[in-house]
Amino acid sequence: MNEPNPLYERFNQLLKQIQLEVDQLKKKNQSLIEENERLKAKLENAGSETDDVFATLGEPEKIALRHQIDGLIAKIDQHLEA
Repeated sequence: MNEPNPLYERFNQLLKQIQLEVDQLKKKNQSLIEENERLKAKLENAGSETDDVFATLGEPEKIALRHQIDGLIAKIDQHLEA
C-alpha cells in the first residue's frame, strides 16, 4: 500500500488554508464595497442638503481645520511684519 506523502498532505493543508483566507478576503472586500456605497450616498445627501461645507464637519474636523487656519494666519502675519 502507498503511504501518504507528508509533503502532499502539507500542501493540501496549506492550499485549504489559502482558499479559506481568500474567501474571507472576498467577503471583507464585498463588505467594504457596500460600506463605500453607503458612505457615497450619505455624502451626496449631505451635499445636497446644504451648501455650507462646514456644517457637514464633525467637531474634531472643525478643531483640526481651525488649527490649520490659525497656523496660516500666523505665517501671513509674520510675512507682513517682515
